[in-house]
Amino acid sequence: MDSENYNEELRKVWRPNWLSSINELTSLRLQKNSWLDKNAPSAHWTFVEFMCSYFDNLGIDDNYKDPLKRKLLSSEEFEIIRPWHEALDKYKSPKNNDYAVNKILEDPSWLEIIEVGIKVKNELSKILSDEEKNILLEEIDHRKYC
Repeated sequence: MDSENYNEELRKVWRPNWLSSINELTSLRLQKNSWLDKNAPSAHWTFVEFMCSYFDNLGIDDNYKDPLKRKLLSSEEFEIIRPWHEALDKYKSPKNNDYAVNKILEDPSWLEIIEVGIKVKNELSKILSDEEKNILLEEIDHRKYC
């Protein structure tokens, strides 16, 4: 498979995961419901895993260098999410304890990142297909994954 076909196949998997990750990281309701749920269906429903899913699993810890090169997202999409992405990348949980989710959920810095994220998400949704917009904006219920 040549690199262009490979990138197109990768794009079909990467984009839904990307949009879902943005959705998770911008939904305070989901975060409160899932991070505080002692019976959550898997470890995915934690602050640590939300961050790992976004930065590590999507391969964007280099400020989107590789996904942009592979055309997994457009430069316009990147420019829309860049302010939120950069704020998220700089975020440090209170006392650097990524497992103290109660403190994170009350942290003004975290709440500000969510506010910026909601604005970015709404702006991004204006240029997406209906299918992708649904992924980005759906109300996620973590319990349905039990």
